[in-house]
Amino acid sequence: MTHLSGKLVRAERGLNAAEEREALGSQRRPPAEPPARLIQRGIGAGRLPVSIHAGDCWDSRKRCTPISTGQARRALAERIPACPDFRLDTALGMPE
Repeated sequence: MTHLSGKLVRAERGLNAAEEREALGSQRRPPAEPPARLIQRGIGAGRLPVSIHAGDCWDSRKRCTPISTGQARRALAERIPACPDFRLDTALGMPE
């Protein structure tokens, strides 16, 4: 039994050390930046795109997901409206 007790003690020490490293690592990470652009999808089975938002838009909701600049331009070209508050279409050089 002494052999197994020693293994258990070593495993517990290793686990404690890993938990301490993880806790220190999470303290050192900078806060995540908001994405530059978001697409808002509608409610329902199709969940079609409803509008394009800037990443820090106050009107972004749970149904928003990050998109790239190219995806935002494509969506605007497909007549998906930009949020009227931030006018992302103008910022991307694609006014209506």
